[in-house]
This record gives sequence, C-alpha cells and structure tokens, in this order.
Amino acid sequence: MEAHTISFAKNDKEPKLAFEGVVASELFPCVLFYSSNPGEKVALCDLQIRGMPSNLLPGEPLCSPWTTVLLEATVQLLRRLHQCDQWSSHINQHIHSQLELIGPLLREDESGCCKDPGEANSRSKQQLQDPPGHRKPLSTVKLAALCTEVWPVFAVIGGVDSGLRAGGLCLHKPSARRAILLGVLKEGSYLAKLQWEETWHPLCQQTCKWTVLIISTLFSPSASSSK
Repeated sequence: MEAHTISFAKNDKEPKLAFEGVVASELFPCVLFYSSNPGEKVALCDLQIRGMPSNLLPGEPLCSPWTTVLLEATVQLLRRLHQCDQWSSHINQHIHSQLELIGPLLREDESGCCKDPGEANSRSKQQLQDPPGHRKPLSTVKLAALCTEVWPVFAVIGGVDSGLRAGGLCLHKPSARRAILLGVLKEGSYLAKLQWEETWHPLCQQTCKWTVLIISTLFSPSASSSK
C-alpha cells in the first residue's frame, strides 16, 4: 500500500509488478481468466500487503545508469570529507600531486633529436604540413595514465554527470519542492519514487509521473569543490 503498486503471482511464483501509481484506498479483486479446458477453475488464494520495496532500479535511460550513480556517490563522499579539517589537507595534497602529472604527460618527448637525418627530415616536413596548433595523438600509455591518474581528480572537482540520478536531489518545479530520487520499480518505467525533503513537513514518499514531474538537479558540481 505504501508503494501504491499491485503485483501478481501464479502458482506460488515470485510476484511481478503489474500496476504503479495506484492511489485508491480500497481495491476490489476481479479475475478474468481464459482456458480451453472444461471445468478448470481459478481462485485468488492469498493477499499480502507489502511495504516499500528496497530493490529500486536507477531508472535509465531517463536517469543516470548504475555506474554514474556509484561514481557520483563516491564524489559526494569525497567532497563531504574535504569539508572536514582532518581530511582537507590530505585530499588537497593528493589532488595537487595528480594535477602535476598533466605537464609531463602532455609534453612532447624530449628525445625528439633523432640520430637518423632522414627521420629528422621527415619529422620536420610533417610538422610543416600540420596546421597551427595541431598536436599529434597521445600514446596509449600516456592516455591510460591520464584516464587513471588525472581524470578521477577532475571528477571530484567538476563531477561526472550533473543529470538526474538515483540518490540525488531534484526539484519539483510546479511546487518548488525538493526531493531525493529513490529510483524506479521496474525497467522502462516513467514513474519515479521520491522522498520529499521538507523541514516543515515530515518526510514522506510519493509516486510522480515523469510527464508531470519536471525535474532538474539542485546540486551544482562546483559548489562543494570550491570550498
């Protein structure tokens, strides 16, 4: 009842979600059954009232996928730790040391002076043919180092994805109410589970349609990193 959903199961199997956004206070069971076997009967054997399910899905493609959800959660944790005096200096030191790797990785190889004159001439001709500001692609080793050593620091500074995601803050524009997006109950659903964040009202849960609920993220990636 709390989730406003109805699920069905057949022959003691695991119930499957059938209806979402059911707001009626009273429900009357009705069975429509087709069978070619004469005399075969069907009956409603059990009715269970369950609470809010805990295995919510991230809601892609309308929301960010699981990988982004986990990355943003990690970024939020690091930003919260950065606000603590015990962690701030350590995080700053690590960020600074990783950013210092950018120069050596992007710098051209200092071994550009070739022993072979023919190779040197071919390189000089190639440089003349390249347009101004052109830089040759990075090697696989340097690119891998940038992705594994430098990119995570940029993720902490600027965030990974500022879009709508499970566990993130969102804004219900028609009412200007803030909420935490909990997720969706099944893949491809346009109904999202929200937990409202209101100081003047107890926390409550509500189901809203995507077509009605226009959501934008409240969290700015640069808000906590600039502190």
